[in-house]
Amino acid sequence: MTSPLQRVTPRASVAAGGVLVRYFVAAAGVRMLDAGAGVGLLLVAAHRLDDPRLAARSGGLLVALYTLPHLAGPLLARRLDLTRDFRRLLGVAYGLVAVLLAGAAWMLGRAPLPVVALLVLLSGVGGPLLVGGLSSRLADLVPADEVAQRRAQGLDATVYGVAATAGPALVAALGGWFSPTAAVLALCALALVSAVVVQLLPRPVTPERAEVPRVRDVLPLVLRDPPLRRVNYATMVTAAAQAGLAVVVVQLAGPYRVQPSTAAVLLAVMGAGNLVAALLLSARPLSGDPDRLTTRQVAVVAGCFGLCALAPTFGWGVAAFVLMGAATAPFVTATFAARTTYAPPQARGQVFVTLSALKISAASAGTALAGLLVVLGPVVMLLVGGTAVLLAALATVLDRRFDRRVRSTGGVGSVPS
Repeated sequence: MTSPLQRVTPRASVAAGGVLVRYFVAAAGVRMLDAGAGVGLLLVAAHRLDDPRLAARSGGLLVALYTLPHLAGPLLARRLDLTRDFRRLLGVAYGLVAVLLAGAAWMLGRAPLPVVALLVLLSGVGGPLLVGGLSSRLADLVPADEVAQRRAQGLDATVYGVAATAGPALVAALGGWFSPTAAVLALCALALVSAVVVQLLPRPVTPERAEVPRVRDVLPLVLRDPPLRRVNYATMVTAAAQAGLAVVVVQLAGPYRVQPSTAAVLLAVMGAGNLVAALLLSARPLSGDPDRLTTRQVAVVAGCFGLCALAPTFGWGVAAFVLMGAATAPFVTATFAARTTYAPPQARGQVFVTLSALKISAASAGTALAGLLVVLGPVVMLLVGGTAVLLAALATVLDRRFDRRVRSTGGVGSVPS
């Protein structure tokens, strides 16, 4: 595995642990902001606007405006691939997102809604760099051997899992103790800390590099390169199916004879299972070809959907959702390894952010589809989600065999990784 950047200076190699600590501090702050921004804006709208219906509509609009610009991530990602010092670009992006979002939260209910909406929209433009931007640089900050890379990717997946839980939890806690606005401001403050900490990462040294692909060439590259194509659609289908679990757990309250709020415990234990598994992966990294690892882990996730569907009681449901979370950690780690291994070094930022944007879009579609399928009941919804994920795993197997056959006959259709 090679990198377009010099990994780190000899001095930084000795202090690799310190580099990773700084990396994960920076990553945790911005990912908590990204995970908690949506619920924070909803709570601020409910707190500031007197009309509940207006608050719900306004809050929903603001969340959509924050998420929508994530699709424009590849535009910023190309800038990330072109820049000689990724630290400056990420620092500026983190700072602008924090300031604009803090301004929107402060002005909501005090200024015309279009002004607030514009601030949220502009803050969302930097959102893609909050999630995929820093991950695309991780390979340049750790030794090039497979074990070190996989361990770092496992820790990176851990930070994603922690942030996905801690961001909304911080909003809920501070929103109750102080105010929803204070909660959003606290998240923005964490992002500003991240903007400073990211400057403390090793300064990259950029030798002569191949030309960075244009934005319009990145998606065809992802679709044309067999391993990247497989990890892309496997990730999208799995993300869509798992995003629907937020709807499913509420529907499970009836069969399990518990309150809807108690059913939400299932999501919490799923997050706990993810965190424990991710920590284990940082100690015992995955090994093997990332393409095949992705297929294997997608199949395991599909099996977990089946276990969740067959769980007869709430206790068994808790156990099944813990396994779902535990299976998600190696899946995410495998996809990170695949992106790092198969993306062209000069376009790694664009590949990471493009795949992240497609994943977010698929997750949004999955949540919306789950809302339409509630009439089927939670068990059928889980079986449908598991079937879709299993078909995605099967598709990667058939895709790989077809690609191998094409290459063995000297045909066209395979792009070197």
